Amino acid sequence: MRHYHPRIDVTHRYRYVPADFVKHLLGTTLVVAVLAVVLSGLFHEPVRPALKINTYATTHPKEFLTVALGDLNGTGEIANYGPPYNNGTGSVQDVVQTWVGVIHPVYPREDFVLKPLAYAAHLDPSLTPALRQFTHASAAQQAQWEEAFATALQHARVQGPRVLVPAGAYGPLNTMMQGILRLGQSGLMTGALDRSPADYQFDNQNSLLFLQGRPLHNAAKKLELEGNQWGIIHEERAPYPGPWWMTIVTAIYQLPFIANASAADALALGSGMVVFLVLMLAPWIPGINRLPRLLGVHRLIWRKYYAKRQSAPVDLSRSS
Repeated sequence: MRHYHPRIDVTHRYRYVPADFVKHLLGTTLVVAVLAVVLSGLFHEPVRPALKINTYATTHPKEFLTVALGDLNGTGEIANYGPPYNNGTGSVQDVVQTWVGVIHPVYPREDFVLKPLAYAAHLDPSLTPALRQFTHASAAQQAQWEEAFATALQHARVQGPRVLVPAGAYGPLNTMMQGILRLGQSGLMTGALDRSPADYQFDNQNSLLFLQGRPLHNAAKKLELEGNQWGIIHEERAPYPGPWWMTIVTAIYQLPFIANASAADALALGSGMVVFLVLMLAPWIPGINRLPRLLGVHRLIWRKYYAKRQSAPVDLSRSS
């Protein structure tokens, strides 16, 4: 019985065959490209249509008004989010987020409600008196109207595309909210939210953030795409698993001390970075770099090869 000798076995026990690696590489690339195009055409990924503002306003008009009112009175998801959008505290996770500060300023009251209504007033002049009355009222008066309308909205009923709100002391707010609902259902609100003085508009931040919170979370929950549902490794409608290679990433979020922490994203990112560094530096970390030899997994995989080669006689004269 002999031991494996790399220089002898690799050099003398294999027959060399000339090969054109460039041709193999190009041929393989071409075959894979053709297969990818053909198979993607036959078995395309079952992606659902994007959740759009006009779709949500039409199918969930009452919830749409709740989102708009939250932006107006400062209780909405983005209105109290915090850096990098504003100075709120609702989603502040750690000191790094606070240190970065407000680098993408968003003012939901003005950007999501008052400005779009001002644009809509050019098409619907009945909104102009209501907007003027609201903006010229004191902050205390505005807060009273907002609180009264929020209470009335809980008892509102939906009739087709309309939301019928009980009579109450909320001044011009019903006119404004009905106007924002019509704007949302018309499909024009996306343009109003992303309106820019620039010639070309590439920033769709506001239209994306408008549905942040309950609308997107409810949609994701129905498709089992939330974080606590291991959503990152699910497909939207397919009966087969999604990106399995993200299992490690989403598994970190399932750890209780991370999932229940206020700084879940920061802890998950930090943990993932530590794991990445350990794997990258494994060959130089004492103890870890000896695990492959100590575990002997390679011997299990190559057991037939070792059994065959170690039983054969070795001609040491060929190694000189």
